Amino acid sequence: MCGRYTLFGNWKSALPPDIILDDLIEFQDIIDNYNVTPLQTMPILKAVNQDIHATAMRWGFVPAWSKETTPQGMINARSETVSEKPSFRHAFKQRRCLIPMNGFYEWASSPSGKKQPVYCTSSHEELLFAAGIWEHWTSPDEQISFDSFAIITVPANSLMRTFHERMPAFINKDSFQSWLFDSDHAVGLLMPKPSSECRSVYVGTGVNNARINNPELIRESPPILKSNEIFPTKPPSGGGNSRNSNDNSDQGALF
Repeated sequence: MCGRYTLFGNWKSALPPDIILDDLIEFQDIIDNYNVTPLQTMPILKAVNQDIHATAMRWGFVPAWSKETTPQGMINARSETVSEKPSFRHAFKQRRCLIPMNGFYEWASSPSGKKQPVYCTSSHEELLFAAGIWEHWTSPDEQISFDSFAIITVPANSLMRTFHERMPAFINKDSFQSWLFDSDHAVGLLMPKPSSECRSVYVGTGVNNARINNPELIRESPPILKSNEIFPTKPPSGGGNSRNSNDNSDQGALF
């Protein structure tokens, strides 16, 4: 699962040199974001003809055919069904994308209901690129239109499985071209990042509040749960996770 993530620092310098940044002109002065939440507008990478462009989109995938007047969108799509579900299949075939992030949050949970955020990153502290899909949506009255994206999730690796049964699918830089341009082989790239390449630390509860956004959110904090108390969170059933499908009231209705 992925309901919160981070993007901060000089992340553009970690992009491959052939990425075209022209579409990010209005997004050049991005503020370091240690608490990215659904409905925020964030950078993504997408295919445009034979090039890769960086642009900004809203997090919360809305199918083009949606007739809602104020759609919330779906923040995640399962790798097992993203190529089949009516909401996602056309986007998966034609509009795959990459979402840059420094890391993402999960929540360690106990049967008593006690929870603590966990911050998950690359063990090498490198920028991560989550697999995603995007779509353009226009309201029924044609007064509102925007592009939106969802993060694709896969079964969690052994490290992440301690906290949640799902995790984002990450694409290595040497597979960018295949992911963005080769529909026939895209599904084969959706797999968990090895546990040896991941790192997780307990952090404070500040990230539970969507209004808090500062570096303290990712500072390591002593665990408040014993290891034998933790059980993995199960995602809601279905092929995608809407902004409102949440079993943790402290997280602001994000899962």
